Amino acid sequence: MLFLLLTIGPAFLFACGNILEKSGVSTVGKRTGGTSRPWEFFKGVVTNKFWWLGIACSGLATLGYYIAMARYDLSQVQPMMVLNPVLTALMGFCILKEVLTKRIVVAICFVVAGLLYSVENLGESTSLQNVGILWVYAGILCAVTLVAHLFVKNREVVDSLIMGVGFGLSAAFYKSLAMDFDLDHIALSSVASLLLDFRTLGYVATYSIAFLYSQVSFSRGRALFIIPFSAAVGAAVPTLAGAVVFSEAFPIGKVISVTLVLIGACLFIVRRPHRSQTKKMP
Repeated sequence: MLFLLLTIGPAFLFACGNILEKSGVSTVGKRTGGTSRPWEFFKGVVTNKFWWLGIACSGLATLGYYIAMARYDLSQVQPMMVLNPVLTALMGFCILKEVLTKRIVVAICFVVAGLLYSVENLGESTSLQNVGILWVYAGILCAVTLVAHLFVKNREVVDSLIMGVGFGLSAAFYKSLAMDFDLDHIALSSVASLLLDFRTLGYVATYSIAFLYSQVSFSRGRALFIIPFSAAVGAAVPTLAGAVVFSEAFPIGKVISVTLVLIGACLFIVRRPHRSQTKKMP
């Protein structure tokens, strides 16, 4: 029960936070010209009430999410976060009267099937970490992301990729720290050791970059693309870390569950219409 509370609750709050942040940033971007006028854009964002409400929702979600990561396997917690786009789509349908396409319905079915398949493994904690492999894993993903940033022209894809990888790696760094430090009962004597640990720097750097790009992507991209794409990447990165870095148990049932959830997350991604379609007159 506690596992579900610490995962479904944050997924719901993340969905609310994403929509509110996107609404605030988009409004400010249209008014100020976006990141082309960075100082005015920044001032507009930090004075927007919807943006702050979204940040508050995301902050509460992060608290529950971090408690779940410290207690349970990443490969169990991360797939639950894919409920974010599921709940976003359902809230849009129920509250905003948006249309649920066949593709989104199929995506929801994949995610729900994957989560239901994993019920027997919920709340597991089987992690045994290798810090050296964690740094190698983070270095490889950072290098891949840097190459994408330099050579991929679609900024929407790049922004969402950086956002997903950054949040995913920050989760892996946090999990590693939580295994060596009791973050629920941190003592004053261990604060210095925690702050001087290079993994703390890795966590701060990856989370900060991801947060920055989340706001940049919201100002110039589509929420229906950004949120599912970054959620899929952000779930895949720590889930893979669970296997590679933390040696978490991966029985065939969990493999099937995670695969179904990630397929569902990918199906949420809305592609841009072809130029020939956008040029058609009504």
